[in-house]
Amino acid sequence: MTEIISFDEGQNGLDWLALTDALAQGHERPKANVEDVFMYRGKETLLNRSAWIDGMGLAVKCATISPDNKAQGKPMVDGAVFLFSDDNGQLEAIVDFHLVTKWKTAGDSLLAARRLARPDSENILIVGAGTVGRSLWEAYSTVFPNARFNVWNRSIEGAERFAQGCEGVVVASDLESLL
Repeated sequence: MTEIISFDEGQNGLDWLALTDALAQGHERPKANVEDVFMYRGKETLLNRSAWIDGMGLAVKCATISPDNKAQGKPMVDGAVFLFSDDNGQLEAIVDFHLVTKWKTAGDSLLAARRLARPDSENILIVGAGTVGRSLWEAYSTVFPNARFNVWNRSIEGAERFAQGCEGVVVASDLESLL
């Protein structure tokens, strides 16, 4: 039976440290065979990314990008991730796209920081005040609890909204001065 994993259900039990440990273990496995397919209709895009790791299975991420949705108060990007059995090709799970985007994107960045950044890092700059930026703040806060966070965004209003919802984040108006 195919399991459907919603955003809220998928968040339960996940934590950033365990995730980055699992990602690190995944990098020790055979390299995935990855293929992308893009389709376009006017301003809209459909992305299909498939990844197959021998011995683990197959994942297909389908994402729609509809720029006009923003004016209607709807997400510009949506989609789902389909997981298939390596043994028999059967569909095993459908995972919420936003769940995968949050945890995989920020998790990859956090894994790199855990391996490359000084453990006592005190200043962290987030460039972009959207969904991924918020996920980065959440993830990095767990590993660098005493760090000071600055956020820069193309619009100062977006950075200010971000900072209101993220404790201790300071809005940066001049990106170059922080680099």
